[in-house]
Amino acid sequence: MSETVYEVYGRGFGWTWRLRDAEQLLAHGGRNHDDSLDVRREIDRTRAAVSQLGGDDVAFASTDVHDPEFVIEADLLPSGESRAGPEWVWRLQTSDDVLAHSAHHYQTETAAEEAIEEFVRLGAGALPVYNVGTEHDWRTNAAGVKVGEPTITGFLRELTRGVRHRRFLDQFETKIIVSGSRGKSSTVRRLDDVFNRRGYDTFTKITGNYPTIIHNGRVHPIERLGPRTTLYENVNVVSEFAPRLKAFDAGDVGIFENQAITEYTTRIVNQRFIKPDVLLMTNVRQDHNDTLGKRRQDIARSLARSVPAGTHVVNGEQHAELHAYMREEIEARGGTIEQVQIPERHRGLLGAETVHAVTTTLRAVGEDPVPDAELDAFIDRIQPEWSHLPGGRIFNAAEVNDVESTEMVRRALTDEGERVLPFVYLRYDRRGRTASFAEYIDLLAERDCIDRARVGGSGTGAFARNVDVPVTQHSASADAGEVLDEMLAEGDPVLLMGNTVDEFMREMEIAIAERVQAYRDRELTADVDSLAEVPPVQTHRPEDGGIDGERPD
Repeated sequence: MSETVYEVYGRGFGWTWRLRDAEQLLAHGGRNHDDSLDVRREIDRTRAAVSQLGGDDVAFASTDVHDPEFVIEADLLPSGESRAGPEWVWRLQTSDDVLAHSAHHYQTETAAEEAIEEFVRLGAGALPVYNVGTEHDWRTNAAGVKVGEPTITGFLRELTRGVRHRRFLDQFETKIIVSGSRGKSSTVRRLDDVFNRRGYDTFTKITGNYPTIIHNGRVHPIERLGPRTTLYENVNVVSEFAPRLKAFDAGDVGIFENQAITEYTTRIVNQRFIKPDVLLMTNVRQDHNDTLGKRRQDIARSLARSVPAGTHVVNGEQHAELHAYMREEIEARGGTIEQVQIPERHRGLLGAETVHAVTTTLRAVGEDPVPDAELDAFIDRIQPEWSHLPGGRIFNAAEVNDVESTEMVRRALTDEGERVLPFVYLRYDRRGRTASFAEYIDLLAERDCIDRARVGGSGTGAFARNVDVPVTQHSASADAGEVLDEMLAEGDPVLLMGNTVDEFMREMEIAIAERVQAYRDRELTADVDSLAEVPPVQTHRPEDGGIDGERPD
């Protein structure tokens, strides 16, 4: 899924935020701060303001913001003269503060108004994401936590810290683990967002490529000394971070992402390291087939057997047979399980099971559910849309990794009978995933959804020989921009899939972003040229702030 996010980051001038929708920057924060916590609060106020102006007064109503308005004006040079290029900008302000600025200058006032409409549409439901590890913070450096020393001594040291670890966990009134196949990090962020806004003392651990701890809105990066996540990372995180919590009240809520990829390690994290009150299972997809099982039923069994005895499970997986299978496994050990119910208005929408799993989890711990207006905003933000480039359309579905989610993305993007050009990127250490995508390509060909494919990375020859459509192969050293241009020239919209963590795919993302910007620049130029061809019309500036699971086969 292409998720719109508020990126919280620090640079030479302080902590701030920017709103990003895939490759497109939409807005910047109104000011810089010394502390990431202050940025988090500013994002809450911005979302509340956007909700009010968009007509969703119920959404984010707990955040105090008064009389928000958008202002559009010409950004003149210090001399008062007009700029040679685009000059129109907008800002979101209240009576005493500026909350946001436009990320770009616009050729016309109308273009700035359209940018405001897009910001209103996307800004309410977007979540904060902390960019630590990729950009530097300022002044009050976010105190990092070092984990995973790649030595025998470091391994033994992590094992001997269990007493402090258990004492730390005893502070929490409620412990929640998020497990499953897809959507774990975004679900953890959403839970953190809700509990934080409701005033809970909230400790959240997010894994993934840029692991972080978030404590009451303040970010602490996790520095991995080894090459990957280790089984005992949770122990080391707690032992390093626990002494710092003495400056805070006892933790009310602990939220942990379980990123383990084998049945054994998943079970150890759940049963030994955390022992949750509620375990939220996002879904069951065909991923990590080498370690969790070849079929979805095998993966469901591995995930179910990792649940501690007596634990309550909130299950987002919508497949009835998989849910029944997991219920049998979990209830056999004295646990309970409830399936997330998706209302009619959200059925078939991508990610609906994870968003509604949040509100189901809140009910399970005695909390009020998320208001409907917020749920609608959250789900609207994560629906996929094509990125338009000169010469065609593209969507990067490689981030979802598994074939079930990729197929849901394809169906959401395409009309009946519309073909796509798949580009599958392979990694040598993901052979199970490679096999799944080879079967998926054959299934798409059988259903006349594709008539050819492209493949890149490792093992492209074997992949090409084992699928039933013509395949163009690209090495990992190929020029990503040239490959992109070749694919767009073929005419069908391009769907990236397979794997995303690789230098080639990072270069592909850069190439896409450059071409998306080129497309937008061309559209803006066309708009200006068209204005010159018609009689001038009277325009106005809105200074008053008025801005009139899974589908069955």
